[in-house]
Amino acid sequence: MTSTLLRAAAPALAAAGIALAATPSLADAVADFYGGKTVTIVVAAGPGGGHSVYSQLIAPAVQKHLPGNPKLIIQNMGGAGGTKAANYLATAAAQDGSYIGILLSDTPLSARIRATGIKYDPSKFQYLGGADITRSAFVVLKSAGVNTIEDAKKKEVLVGSTGKSSQTFVVPTIVNAVLGTKFKPVLGYRGMGDIYLAVDRKEVQGFANVWSAVTYLRENWVKDDLVTVIATISPDPLPDLPKVPKITDMVKDPLDRKLIELIAGNGVLGRGWLAPPGAPKDRVGALRTAFAAAFRDPEANAAAGARKLPWETASWQDMQAQVDTIMKTDRAVIDRMKSILGAK
Repeated sequence: MTSTLLRAAAPALAAAGIALAATPSLADAVADFYGGKTVTIVVAAGPGGGHSVYSQLIAPAVQKHLPGNPKLIIQNMGGAGGTKAANYLATAAAQDGSYIGILLSDTPLSARIRATGIKYDPSKFQYLGGADITRSAFVVLKSAGVNTIEDAKKKEVLVGSTGKSSQTFVVPTIVNAVLGTKFKPVLGYRGMGDIYLAVDRKEVQGFANVWSAVTYLRENWVKDDLVTVIATISPDPLPDLPKVPKITDMVKDPLDRKLIELIAGNGVLGRGWLAPPGAPKDRVGALRTAFAAAFRDPEANAAAGARKLPWETASWQDMQAQVDTIMKTDRAVIDRMKSILGAK
């Protein structure tokens, strides 16, 4: 009788993210599936960026805490500003729990502002939780001679971009429109790793993206005082640079302010993983429990500390709430954004 009730309750428990491993019959089914299998983490960026670093670090801890202890491997899939990986997870990847992904923070918003090329519904992805809440900023080489947003209104700044759906394009383009800056996105880079190399080679002069990633992927830029953080696109200050001005404080028009605030809130999605729409609920519940345990895991935390990785975790509910906010945002805000970006 008890096992029958547990089986009947399984979908509701999994949907709530409750640890299915606590009930033997459900845990056995999940363990039977994952035992001896490989779980692929699809990373919506090329190698060498923050998404790859965090995925490589969290994989052993997730393996430890997921029933069946499957091996986790990484498949980098940069392209189209994150849309390529999102489309793949929604339409082509196995929907059985053996594929999960980490997308760009702007990917859910892209589904509302673009129709062309979008084959996913962000509300259908099943969010698993995140290792950090990212805070993005405009990072510019000091040699560019642009130290403030006011400087960027007077002088063109070449910024690297991974595609028109990514924040590396969306943020500078929107800030140009609402503040009159002269950031010029340079498209064609496969991921932030390529953009960092482009900055090293001075093909571009900076970018708009996660500031904390610079501190562990390009420590020499900070140590040698090579870059300036001229503004942050975050609802709160940068923890290590609290005096850097916020774009949200500079925008006066009410509609444009709502637009900027919407973008700034996407940091909760910045280092978060998800399962495809069709993944079974019991396996999603087990994945959510495993990720939550991995975020608390002493070895994972020690490894993050050793690499100086920020570790401000987000629950799957936090991620889902932000996606819900995006999907319910007023049409006027979305139309304003589409107009600025020329989105179709």
